Amino acid sequence: MDEKTLNELKSRLIYLRNEIQQRIKDNNDRVRSFESGDEGDFSNSISYKDLTYNLIEKDRTQLIEIEEALYRMENNTYAICERCKEPIEIERLKAKPTAKYCAKCKHIIESHS
Repeated sequence: MDEKTLNELKSRLIYLRNEIQQRIKDNNDRVRSFESGDEGDFSNSISYKDLTYNLIEKDRTQLIEIEEALYRMENNTYAICERCKEPIEIERLKAKPTAKYCAKCKHIIESHS
């Protein structure tokens, strides 16, 4: 992979990381701001909190994937399939910059799940 493409992917990952960190912060603030009212409001508040916690958890998972990808970049293992050790397709990385597997290995892994 050329340096320009690698830098573009790194910039995108950093942008996504910052965006997700802000979203997690905003959702945590939102959860803390819920106030209970009558039983109906309380019930809605609980449902909304659950939904918000699920969104936070999904964002944390994505954040971990981004951090792992940035770590692989620092250690010169980015864009190398963790299964077959072959290069991951540039198109795949542009679509999913956190990809750990080439398209062929990803398909094999998913078909065995």
